[in-house]
Amino acid sequence: MTTAADFAPYAFGEGLSSTTLREFFVWCARQSVSDIHIQGGNHLVVGQQGRLRKASEFVLADDTWSKLLDEVFNPEIRATVRGGRPVDRALQLDGDINQRYGLSRGERLRFRCNFVQATAGRLDTTIALTMRVIPSEITELTALGLEHELFEALLPASGLGLIGGVTGSGKSTLAAAIYRFCLDTDQDRKITTTEDPIEFILGRAGDVLPPTQLQINRDVATYAEGIRAHLRRAPSIIGVGEMRDLETFQAGILAGQLGHFNLSTLHIHSPGEAIPRCLTMVPSEMREATARDMLGVLQYIVVQKLLRTTDGKRQAVREYIIIDDALRAKLASMPYTEWGQHIDGIIRQEQRRFADHAWRLYQAGRIDHRELAVAMTPSQLRELEQQARA
Repeated sequence: MTTAADFAPYAFGEGLSSTTLREFFVWCARQSVSDIHIQGGNHLVVGQQGRLRKASEFVLADDTWSKLLDEVFNPEIRATVRGGRPVDRALQLDGDINQRYGLSRGERLRFRCNFVQATAGRLDTTIALTMRVIPSEITELTALGLEHELFEALLPASGLGLIGGVTGSGKSTLAAAIYRFCLDTDQDRKITTTEDPIEFILGRAGDVLPPTQLQINRDVATYAEGIRAHLRRAPSIIGVGEMRDLETFQAGILAGQLGHFNLSTLHIHSPGEAIPRCLTMVPSEMREATARDMLGVLQYIVVQKLLRTTDGKRQAVREYIIIDDALRAKLASMPYTEWGQHIDGIIRQEQRRFADHAWRLYQAGRIDHRELAVAMTPSQLRELEQQARA
């Protein structure tokens, strides 16, 4: 397991500049860093395997940070954030024959960036940047340890698939792996996505038709507008970064009804939360009809969590439900307000909760006792401990 003592901050031997800061970003990617945290008045900090590490010996002066923001990104971002509006952007670094930033020719790194203005430490206001390192290579879907029945259900001909989890749970990684698997195994299916911002570049040399990826506030104004644009372009699969509002939710259902497969994400903690969460976007007088429309197209819901393992890595555990004909008929016979509870009840009965997965990993020595709190409530832990003693 990597400890704080094993992690050495970046040297910045040539001092801090826009060039050395970009080189630092590349170094972070080489160190398996997942997130980079920068704000005035503090050390540079990185997240590595779920742990925070100090990544610079110096404290970043706020005026220096403002200058670097303009040089590495652009002055428009600083002006927007200083005006009280958070900004999401993607940063791409490309290598060349001169090994620019430590990247070889043709090598590329991407980062998802979020900028906000905040009070931090002794500074009344500073700009805080959080960068998610986007792996250069999309993980093979077959390497993600998916259950066989879930793997087989991921790419239906039409309908709606939902990937859930909290921030940093691997939703984007799973979605990108699904798209890439489709491109590698069925190039007759056209893929188009709308993202905020674009993270993984899905296309590769040799693709018959590389996916078109639209970015919010650059190519289209909203997710819903992106879906409507996609519908006119003969897609097979429509990827939507997040189901975040009523217009997007309704457009996603429509796409499924029209014979496309729509894949999107939600910030939820269990599969049973998905339908109630979506329906909170809908006016009360429309919920019954919208719920029935959603049930007609919903194919599966999968929710992920990442647990820190005893070897210093992380492992995904999942709860999922596949909406087959039998379950669809069962739910249709019930009030829609009971659907979520019924779905979570199935997962509990079949011992496929996060708690069950984590307990098995703990018993196998893959995670320690502290990590159980990430995957289960105290009452679930007591329940499993009592079962183990019985």
